[in-house]
Amino acid sequence: MATYRVGIVGCGGIAHFHGQNYGRYVDDFQIVAATDINQESVDKYCQEFNVMTGYTDYEKMLSQEDLDVVTVCTWQGTHSEITVAAAESGVKGILCEKPMTTSLGEADAMIKACDKHNVKLVIGHQRRFEALYPETCRLLADGVIGDPVSIVRRVGSGLLNWGTHVIDLTRQILGDPATSWVIGQVERKTDRYERRCRIEDLCMGLICFENDARLILEIDMPKPHLNTIFVQGTNGVMTSEGNKLKFLNDQSNGWEIVEPKSDGRDLWSEFKLWLDGEIETHRCDGRQARATVEIMMAIYESVRTRGLVRIPFQTQESPLELLIDSGMLPVEKPGKYDIRVPF
Repeated sequence: MATYRVGIVGCGGIAHFHGQNYGRYVDDFQIVAATDINQESVDKYCQEFNVMTGYTDYEKMLSQEDLDVVTVCTWQGTHSEITVAAAESGVKGILCEKPMTTSLGEADAMIKACDKHNVKLVIGHQRRFEALYPETCRLLADGVIGDPVSIVRRVGSGLLNWGTHVIDLTRQILGDPATSWVIGQVERKTDRYERRCRIEDLCMGLICFENDARLILEIDMPKPHLNTIFVQGTNGVMTSEGNKLKFLNDQSNGWEIVEPKSDGRDLWSEFKLWLDGEIETHRCDGRQARATVEIMMAIYESVRTRGLVRIPFQTQESPLELLIDSGMLPVEKPGKYDIRVPF
């Protein structure tokens, strides 16, 4: 079997998660180089994962190493430039952490570069492989509660952080439909950051998909949070409880309980199958993630334009950054802080 030579960009906490998972497929992937702007982080990573060569400049790694795969584990503000550079370096595949980017323009640049150089791009929405979500998709497609009408998700920790997961997973359980329109609201009264990107204090969005199912999304709104699946259909309801699903319809005698089973794949094993040409695409390919970015940006754009945003829309910059820079979201409680990494 082919072994793909892997280069890691960014040696922080999430890079260790990737290193451990690549280590489960030693016959398929070998980490041969790693880079981080912090020399100590590079040294520790190389020692832990038995990596031969470390760098403090990712461009130098790309130019000097014969890599097949690059995994981008840096903060989201640098994902686009690193992915474009990796695609231009001649690799076969790129695995980039979530969120894909912080703007549509950056997401499009990543996809354009990968298309041009025939590079397979995967974004780290690894929760798509948790058995709960493919099983929900199957049950909804089978019509056990009729046509999906509304999905409710309430989570915390920022739209770009947890929001990217719940939007992506909602799209998955609905069969990855196109988005029709978005309307949203944002509050930012504190100088809040997430991995050095300015983010909102709280927000919510109403997202309508092409099948008319609508996601009601709350991020950091007043509690309680409900990090569960809840779907209302034309003939019943479905919800998750731990790792189980249950649904109720006009044919059931009380709640029907379903215990989802994994198909045995994960983010990395499916990446290998895609690189080998054994499957046509990856469930976390770049275009799926781009659709999630577009929804997040449309929530911000709705605030900026004071109305409903029809998809597709054209703003390439981050509408949140435009809102903040224009003075439309003035900070009332000074003192910037980062919810993930202290300044």
